[in-house]
Amino acid sequence: MDIERHSQQIQSVLTAAKHVLVITHPQPDADAVGSVAAMAQWLASLNTTHTVFCVDQPPSHLSWLVNFQPFIINPIVAAAGAYDAIIVMDCGDLKYAGVIDWLPAIKQKIPIINIDHHATNSHFGDINIVDTEAASTTEILFHLFRDRAFSLNAHVANALLAGIVFDTYNFTNPNTSQRALTVASALLSAGAGLTHVSEMVLRTKSVGTLQAWGQALTRLSFNPRWNVASTVITVNDVEAGVSVPEIAEGAANFLNNVGGVDAALILHELPDGIIKGSFRTNSDLIDVSKLAMLCGGGGHKKAAGFRLKGRLVKTDEGYWQII
Repeated sequence: MDIERHSQQIQSVLTAAKHVLVITHPQPDADAVGSVAAMAQWLASLNTTHTVFCVDQPPSHLSWLVNFQPFIINPIVAAAGAYDAIIVMDCGDLKYAGVIDWLPAIKQKIPIINIDHHATNSHFGDINIVDTEAASTTEILFHLFRDRAFSLNAHVANALLAGIVFDTYNFTNPNTSQRALTVASALLSAGAGLTHVSEMVLRTKSVGTLQAWGQALTRLSFNPRWNVASTVITVNDVEAGVSVPEIAEGAANFLNNVGGVDAALILHELPDGIIKGSFRTNSDLIDVSKLAMLCGGGGHKKAAGFRLKGRLVKTDEGYWQII
């Protein structure tokens, strides 16, 4: 881990900055929102003004992490600010972060700090802390804060724990390491509430979400040659107001528990003409991040995703294809 080498440099940049722009990925999950919430608290302790930018607002069940404060979602407004530093968290690259097109509008050269745990991260920052062994980005922040002697209160501890709980699926996914459990234990000692965090992060499934899962399960297919289970969720399966991100991700995690398969794939048709693919595997012999990269995406060895333009169509033979 590069934290020990870079932590002093990061703090020096943030302390000297008058205004820091904090960025995380679209459709932010608990690791993204938890990272933003914890970083905001650290910046406040450094007396550094900050603004949070994200293409999408946090989902309602996670807004408590950021004290119900909305994100800036207009890139033009974000680019117009006088920023001295940028922190990008839980993003593999600047394109995914949604800033690649407007970042050049910031005339002055300012440092970019890249903090992430995805194996497919492109190391786009001037300062990069990319730890692929970490279960979540919030786990990395825990070590950064500890190295900088930032004392955690209960709110920060909850934010950091939220990322770990989500990305390990409540300590059941293959990325649940001894280190992640040790960090989680330290967060509980700092005042985090595991029951509360688990309730708010994972136990949020609506009736509409479960109905969409039901449609996906009726279409579940198995490829014996590749030992892969797959299914699709169409745009017509999702009711208005249902959280789009949790449908595909939750269903993918659910299918990853199916015995006798090496990997699972869900294709989720979104209203804007995009197909979101989610890979999961429990096999140590398979790296689904490489499969996702072939489709322009990325992620982790055992959990990855991608996005493609198109729509899902059922053929006369009963198969689904992207056109």
